[in-house]
Amino acid sequence: MNYTFRYTGTGIIFGWAFVFAAWAIDLLIVGLMPTPANIIQIHINNPVIFIVDMAPIVLGISFYYFGKLYQRLYNQYSEEQNSRARFTALMDSAFDAIIIIDDHGLVTDYNAAAEAIFGYKYREAVGKDLAALIIPHRYREAHNQGLKAFLETGKGPLIGQRVEIEALHHDGHEFPAEVAIEKFNILTNDSSDSAFVGFIRDITERKDAAAKLIQASKLSTLGEMATSVAHELNQPLNVIRMAAGNSWRKISKGTATYEYLNAKLERIEEQTVRASAIIDHMRMFGREANEELEPINARAVVTNALSLMGEQLRLAGIEIVTKFSEDCLLILGHSIQMEQVILNLLTNAIDAMAESEGEKKITLRVFKDDKGVHITAEDTGSGIPEDILPRIFEPFYTTKEMGKGTGLGLSVSYGIINDMNGIIVVDNIDGGARFTITLPSVS
Repeated sequence: MNYTFRYTGTGIIFGWAFVFAAWAIDLLIVGLMPTPANIIQIHINNPVIFIVDMAPIVLGISFYYFGKLYQRLYNQYSEEQNSRARFTALMDSAFDAIIIIDDHGLVTDYNAAAEAIFGYKYREAVGKDLAALIIPHRYREAHNQGLKAFLETGKGPLIGQRVEIEALHHDGHEFPAEVAIEKFNILTNDSSDSAFVGFIRDITERKDAAAKLIQASKLSTLGEMATSVAHELNQPLNVIRMAAGNSWRKISKGTATYEYLNAKLERIEEQTVRASAIIDHMRMFGREANEELEPINARAVVTNALSLMGEQLRLAGIEIVTKFSEDCLLILGHSIQMEQVILNLLTNAIDAMAESEGEKKITLRVFKDDKGVHITAEDTGSGIPEDILPRIFEPFYTTKEMGKGTGLGLSVSYGIINDMNGIIVVDNIDGGARFTITLPSVS
């Protein structure tokens, strides 16, 4: 709607109404009839009437500018309404929770997805402290300190980053969430205040799916290690059988002494402890990993993985070379999942060298530098074709024959390392391939 033309027309109409009223009053005063000749006569007798005749022009111009001003204000208002409508539509149609807070940490806007994810209605959330609503109690102080530090320094570790956190639901349960935070400025009274918008996604289903994928990969790895584990268990069983048989023969002949039987029983006890340790390790490896991240020794992880694969490597005729640094090699992660990564790398190395007629060797290194703790696994296979390298960590991608691989091992390994804030890369070296894992070190 064009208010400029409407206001201009209204001004002209009011102007002519004012002119006709002035003519009528003047004619009434002098006692003349309202004829064209008399109107001309009053103009001759009273030249001021000519000034009155300018009213349509004056009021038309005046109302034109009033209309132009109103049109501008109306357009601004309409744009604000349209902008607000678009913003509301965007907020309400988003699948992710969107929460906006001011520089005091108070919620100023809260979309429908946030209501569904956190369980608070809009009226329950707006105006409330964000930390008290959705942040678990153990993290609230860190949140408040981080907000305070950002407002003082303009720097914050979470701004512009995508991070995973534990979020708090209205009913009190915690769930994993992925958060991205951006900062923007609001102009108020010639000053600029900071505000923050958070995009939050509930990743419970994604975490559950990833856990199931990891579990499936672990069970697949256990199946591939069945021969090796059977041999590892067979060794202590053979020792126990021999010790028991020798003791029985001594007893049947009446030549068994206390010292002899005691030594044999101690030997049997040692082997049962060894067998029990193997079974416990396999049971721990096969269960679902729900533990929190904790400091683990990278060197011990590799050693434990080798103990599970030792017989399989020996049967494949593969030499194992280990080069472990004596430095403190602590990383933050899951020990069982890290073992799974190492086992996946060893399994791939075994398959890569299966058809090789030359030297079969796997070299494992664990060392530390300024970038973190590194674990490398090198084999003497034929390497990885260059066209395959970019896809090597894709889920279900495998170059093995049907039935010999699921295509999950390296993909799951990539996910595990990524969740531990590390990286895993692969490159070809002379006579084989090398996988390198880099993880942040902890004190």
